Amino acid sequence: MESLDDQSSAPNAERSLSDVPEGGKLERIAAHTQGLVTDLREWIDLRIDLAILEVEERLDETKNEIALGITLAVFGFFAALFSLTTIALGVGWLLGHPFWGFLAVTVALILVVVGLRVAQPALVPPSNLFEALRADRADAAKGRASEPRPASAAVEEEPADEAASGGDGATSGPTRS
Repeated sequence: MESLDDQSSAPNAERSLSDVPEGGKLERIAAHTQGLVTDLREWIDLRIDLAILEVEERLDETKNEIALGITLAVFGFFAALFSLTTIALGVGWLLGHPFWGFLAVTVALILVVVGLRVAQPALVPPSNLFEALRADRADAAKGRASEPRPASAAVEEEPADEAASGGDGATSGPTRS
């Protein structure tokens, strides 16, 4: 990114009168501060708008996924129903009567349900969100521990004996008056 020369710090720099607010130094600082506050407000408003758009996009994606899931479930249900009916009729034709075919398919489905109930397998993998967040937090803490700390950080910390006594500055020994 190419930057322009800062002409305000250049010696004998000529400034256009339209760029400089009129009045004294305090009024110019106030005008620039107001401009900065206005820019900051606009930036915050844009960030809020961006966050709202991102939430709307996620919501639209979720609604589409739910609609697709419902549509697939309905068509899958009817496909399974017709497939089981076809299998039952085919087995009944082989056994000589449709009743035996429907009975065989019903018994097979009951055995599948009982087997799943007894085994209770984990059909959906568990969410590792908590562990992932904890790992991210630990990685961030390691990164902060390896970074050099400014000297002011050591001054702001409580000494070990103050932290052990509750940090209220009270000491356990005699004090002078």
